[in-house]
Amino acid sequence: MLDITDVEMEEPQIINSVEPIVIIGSGHAGYQLALALRKQSQDVPITVFTADDGAIYSKPALSNALALGKDGDSLVRETALDWEKHLNIRVYAHTKVNQIDRTNKILQTSIGHYPYGRLVLATGATPVVIPIQGDLSAVVSVNDLNDYRYFRDKLSEKQHITVLGDGLIGCEFANDLAAHGRQVTVVGLGQWAMQRLIPQQLGNALQQALSQLGVEWKLQNSIHSILAVNHRYQVSLKDGQQFETDLIVSAVGLRPNITLAQSAGLQTARGILTGLDHRTSDPSIFALGDCAEVDGQWTPYIAPINQAIPTLTENLLGKIKITQLQDSLVIVKTPILPLSLLPASGEGEWRVEYQNSEWAAGFYDASGKLTGFALLGRQLQQHRSQWLAKLNPHSTLV
Repeated sequence: MLDITDVEMEEPQIINSVEPIVIIGSGHAGYQLALALRKQSQDVPITVFTADDGAIYSKPALSNALALGKDGDSLVRETALDWEKHLNIRVYAHTKVNQIDRTNKILQTSIGHYPYGRLVLATGATPVVIPIQGDLSAVVSVNDLNDYRYFRDKLSEKQHITVLGDGLIGCEFANDLAAHGRQVTVVGLGQWAMQRLIPQQLGNALQQALSQLGVEWKLQNSIHSILAVNHRYQVSLKDGQQFETDLIVSAVGLRPNITLAQSAGLQTARGILTGLDHRTSDPSIFALGDCAEVDGQWTPYIAPINQAIPTLTENLLGKIKITQLQDSLVIVKTPILPLSLLPASGEGEWRVEYQNSEWAAGFYDASGKLTGFALLGRQLQQHRSQWLAKLNPHSTLV
């Protein structure tokens, strides 16, 4: 195996007492961290390894790209080469990191060995796969740009799409597909849409709005088997119902990518465990984004990544800092009935208000403290800041 440091470039040298930084992952977390690092230091060597082509795009846009009029190519903002030149960093695209040698601080990759001073794992998350019997050739998951390109290719001339999953991403795909003339059936385990995030009144209202676009719901259910029949697919549900479809989009959740961290002996739970400094159980290795579980919390959204980057940047450059976690508002892309929420956690109860065909719900703990909320309706989106102020007077995440 060829050694990268011998063939492609000299081994990075420590500059101004700052060790060379290597980032594994070229998603929002990895690239935005590289950008923040370069703004703070023009000298520190930065290398990014990514298993895909390293193109820069908005991952949240994948679930409403039809509404945006975007195909896979038009979602690309910059190529890996563009980003290399822009930031003066090195990006190794189509390169898999197979192992981390923590003792010698060396990465074993698909194209050779590479040293690191400080390492950031920004490996993201992958779709959960549930067991389904039969022909799975019609099942697609959309978690990255390559997935989306494949999905758009499969979507061509398809009329009926089944969305497996009634959560946030499933509802976004249902809205996007139905608004563009596809017949959509949503299959999910919940009693109502987005049951894990919003109360029943709001879930029912969101279902009704999506039903007006033609979305059909088969809830408290799941897919048992799929059978190819005359260029279509016969879907059999757990309760015995059957129907035909042309394509199945699986959106049943994400699982943090922690295999590399586990093989290196780092502490993991649901994600890679870090403190509020984003440092793992190895003081030279950090974790960021969907792969990380920070201070016991796994939050697979963009806002927590953006909160973490300034702190992680300082720590990577030799300073000591911790992140002050703030409440992170989630904007759900269901334009038929706009929804924003701050996910609730722990024990408590929803208190729901209905006015002018819109729903506002607050989640309160046993002491009566507001710990989360959901706003469903176009006009209510103008009141996000007021609800955030109730929950945290110092929050600016509106």
